[in-house]
Amino acid sequence: MFNRRISVALCMMLFGSAAAAAQNGVLIKSETMHAKPASSSAIVGSLAKGSTVNVIAKQSGWIQISSGKAQGWVRILSVRTSAAYTGSAASDIAGVAQMATGKRQPGQIVATAGVRGLSEEDLKAAHFSEAGIKELAGYKLSAASAQSFARQGKLVKQSVAYFPDPNANNE
Repeated sequence: MFNRRISVALCMMLFGSAAAAAQNGVLIKSETMHAKPASSSAIVGSLAKGSTVNVIAKQSGWIQISSGKAQGWVRILSVRTSAAYTGSAASDIAGVAQMATGKRQPGQIVATAGVRGLSEEDLKAAHFSEAGIKELAGYKLSAASAQSFARQGKLVKQSVAYFPDPNANNE
């Protein structure tokens, strides 16, 4: 019975790889679609929160989607896809086997924090871009805008103590 479950899981992983490339998803917030994967590109439409979309491609922090006759690029964090796909069949198979047996390699990382949409290749190819830094500066909000946003969201100011300095001599 146990071996059969592992066999079924492995077959699903291997044969499901091609299907995973064509994913479906749902917008988790209303979003403006752009012609290219950049906020400065032309706006080609908009979709409401909860819209069902088909994932066409991914690039950096953007995802190309289609819904009905509309097609464009939105921020990747705005779409919840129907399947998690790592692209590495070997690591997926190892993960399924470890999950099924309850055995993990000592010291193996089982949880990480990261940025959705950035692959290892993206990080290795990253380089300094003065134009990119200037573009980021364009997203800066004034203190008045931030305070207005906080009031609308009924956010409450809180004081949080700093951690003690680990380099300080605590004798």
